[in-house]
Amino acid sequence: MPKKRIRVGGEALGAAKPELKDREILSFYALSSFKATPEALHEFREIVSIDGRASAGSREKLVATIESNDDHAKKALQGQFEKANLTVAATDFGQLLLLFTRANLAKYSFERRPAEMLGADRAFVFAFQHISGGEALRVTEAGKRVNEPLSGEIWVRESDFLPLRVTLKASRIDQAQEIRDEARVDYAPQGKGLVLPASVVYRRFIGTRLVVENICEYSDWQPVHSK
Repeated sequence: MPKKRIRVGGEALGAAKPELKDREILSFYALSSFKATPEALHEFREIVSIDGRASAGSREKLVATIESNDDHAKKALQGQFEKANLTVAATDFGQLLLLFTRANLAKYSFERRPAEMLGADRAFVFAFQHISGGEALRVTEAGKRVNEPLSGEIWVRESDFLPLRVTLKASRIDQAQEIRDEARVDYAPQGKGLVLPASVVYRRFIGTRLVVENICEYSDWQPVHSK
């Protein structure tokens, strides 16, 4: 169940002065696909509460939706979460590791960086740059969706090459201003070779000003199938 804290700045909201506002969202979370595109995983959430106010979401409702073949219901679920995010919702971070499957490696260039420590683990670090194919970062904002080319780093544990962290950066120019999106996804083993996200930090900058910050924490992973 991910716990998400969102800070949205004044520029993102269209205000004259930057003013960060906090919102906390508690939700059940799962990865699934649409019937029309079964090869692509997406994030789905049932919101349990917003800023401490209970919502109608439940684990049972989420399971029923993702186990169905109803793409309309799944899209409605995504829309509810995007609306709850006030103005900017960065989604589909949970399956970032799938960007680097063998079939996708040709879409990126890689460069070895000095090793780093992440907690008690020593990690190999590889910088990557997106060079071809469809962009992977989808950011929803004010009635439009933006796909952006990516660069970043992959951290893998030195002892067994277990993925520990993926960082992303993407930027574009909009109305003569640089808009920069940055994200960091930390992963944790869940047993039997399964690696799932432990936390996601997403930030948007307009120029040098921080205007949006999403912090997601994931815990209490459970089998999603009802049977």
